[in-house]
Amino acid sequence: MKKSLVIVAALLAIIMLVACGQKMTEEQLYAQVLDFQEKQQWDDVIKSYEQLIKQYPESEKADEHLYQLGMTYAHNAKEFHKAIETWERLVETYPDSRLVTNTKFMIGYCYANDIKDLDKARTAYEKFIEEYPDHELVASVKWELDHLGQDISDIDLQLGDEAESATK
Repeated sequence: MKKSLVIVAALLAIIMLVACGQKMTEEQLYAQVLDFQEKQQWDDVIKSYEQLIKQYPESEKADEHLYQLGMTYAHNAKEFHKAIETWERLVETYPDSRLVTNTKFMIGYCYANDIKDLDKARTAYEKFIEEYPDHELVASVKWELDHLGQDISDIDLQLGDEAESATK
């Protein structure tokens, strides 16, 4: 009985080594990311995204993977500096990505609201306005700048007349 268990264990170990040695396709790695996300296994999501980005840097979706990796670091792992580093990689590596503007906004937002480094937040936000003066996020950036360092519960959020009367 013990001998058969040892043989089964050895066969499983060999299968695992062979399977781990094969390079997963981009689609397989992304499916793995989604599976880990569904299970809320954030460390595994991060490892899978990192592997995906490393193995497929020329992918059409590499910028999206970096953006989502940054979001996972920020929202799920609460590793805000890693989120910013990841988003900065996106900006540097894929400067023409459609995600660059949102990424630059998120960098400022993370500095302001999570890390509480108001100087870096101000710099990021001011640079955003300078680079993208007509972007739809400029209003949000200006609001963030006007309220840097304030707790959201301390901000008078000017409700409209209808909303005000509904709260009375």
